[in-house]
Amino acid sequence: MNVLTPLPVSKWNNATAAHLLNRAGFGGTPDEIERTQQKGLTAAVRDLVDVKSDAANVPPPTWAHPRNIRAQRMEIKAAKDGGENFQSKVREVRMMEGDEMIDLRRWWLDRMLNGPAPLLEKMTLFWHGHFATSIQKVHDTYWMWLQNDTLRRNALGNFGALAKKMSRDPAMMIYLDLQQSRQEHPNENWARELMELFTVGIGNYSEQDIRESARAFTGYRIDYTTQQFRFAPFQQDHRPKTFMGRSGPLNGDEIIDMLVSKPACGQFVGRKLWRFFVEDEPSTAVVDSVAATIRKHDFEMRPLLREIFSSAEFYSDRAMGAQIKSPVQYIVQTSKLLNAPAPTPLAAQNGMRQMGQILFAPPNVKGWDGGKQWISTSTLLFRYNFANYLINGDVIVPPNARQPRQGADVGFGRAAQYAEQIKRDPIDVNRLVPTELRTKPHDIVDLLAKRFFQTAPAQKQIDAFTQFLESRGPEITDANLRELIHLMMSTPQFQLV
Repeated sequence: MNVLTPLPVSKWNNATAAHLLNRAGFGGTPDEIERTQQKGLTAAVRDLVDVKSDAANVPPPTWAHPRNIRAQRMEIKAAKDGGENFQSKVREVRMMEGDEMIDLRRWWLDRMLNGPAPLLEKMTLFWHGHFATSIQKVHDTYWMWLQNDTLRRNALGNFGALAKKMSRDPAMMIYLDLQQSRQEHPNENWARELMELFTVGIGNYSEQDIRESARAFTGYRIDYTTQQFRFAPFQQDHRPKTFMGRSGPLNGDEIIDMLVSKPACGQFVGRKLWRFFVEDEPSTAVVDSVAATIRKHDFEMRPLLREIFSSAEFYSDRAMGAQIKSPVQYIVQTSKLLNAPAPTPLAAQNGMRQMGQILFAPPNVKGWDGGKQWISTSTLLFRYNFANYLINGDVIVPPNARQPRQGADVGFGRAAQYAEQIKRDPIDVNRLVPTELRTKPHDIVDLLAKRFFQTAPAQKQIDAFTQFLESRGPEITDANLRELIHLMMSTPQFQLV
């Protein structure tokens, strides 16, 4: 059996500590990296993985509570039947959803930036891309928050248990039409994606397996009064089914148990985890090792992640500093390194949209491809412009800002209104560069390069940064320092983590 190789103690240093914080969370400042290194590898990994049980008890946004959707729909219908202007009520609901969605994205980014459990949030982000669900079809921000809460509470637990909870998750049920599935007309969307994208992958099931699985998940419903899952036993198909060679009156949970028991499931989930945390193109040997580790731990995530983050493979030369930052990683980590608050909610939403990863709105059920797909000519240019906004507070007005928008991803009214809502002050560079260094360009470059790159740039780049400061005169101003930071953040190296 292939196994992951433990990292030798001699290899634990400032660079590997920074790598751990980058990949198992959203990066660290030089002080945080230093503290992590001093802990030692075992303790550092333990602190990330074995978070306190109350870390998942995140206070929800104030609006995140069940609404009686049935009553809301009846009110709109009554207005329509009575000849009233029911469209105004529909618009009111949509605008409320749009405002709540902007706030939900703000709320989660704040958890990533300021929360006590970075790995928990990083794993929640992983599962959000794995069990991809979009507000564009769900149209209910409470359900999107509820799913996020379920992912967080189970992010470091058992994969099989999480898959079962997702089969009962209202947002997922709406997204894949599971609530419409009934005995006489089983809907196959959930059954297909459960196998293709969530458990075993293409080539490891048949069309017959999809049909039989769909029958097993009939009877799953949503109570529109409480907005919770409910089971309708009279809508379930209790007749015998034959799924992957096993026959009987199988139900949905039994289907999931059978899928998780397949060797292909360990391979599929292991590859996705390795691509998310380590490298884009894992070798067959590495995938086999991760799959073996997954099976060894019965799909429990904590011991699996503990072994991954303690392995030499995780800290290999091909992994360190070689992963393109996702837009969410970019926003959160950059804010942390600038010692600045997260961008305003509208600015963050626009940034995610322009860079290609808007939370709660993945492009499809497959989620985000990631890797090299994060970078194109337009997204790279926007990263440079967005860095300037984060540093200097300069407003980036999106091309469609002058057109009022409605719907669940609402964000922009007139350009002036947008600009007002994303306005922010320039960063305080005194938090990053001590006053006594203001006449020492070499020392300033060394200090900021360590913060923003963590691994030293090529000497040619260091010389260019130093010459940039020296050309600004003997007295280095706040504006000069902001220019230098923007220059550093506009390098290819800064896009990597």
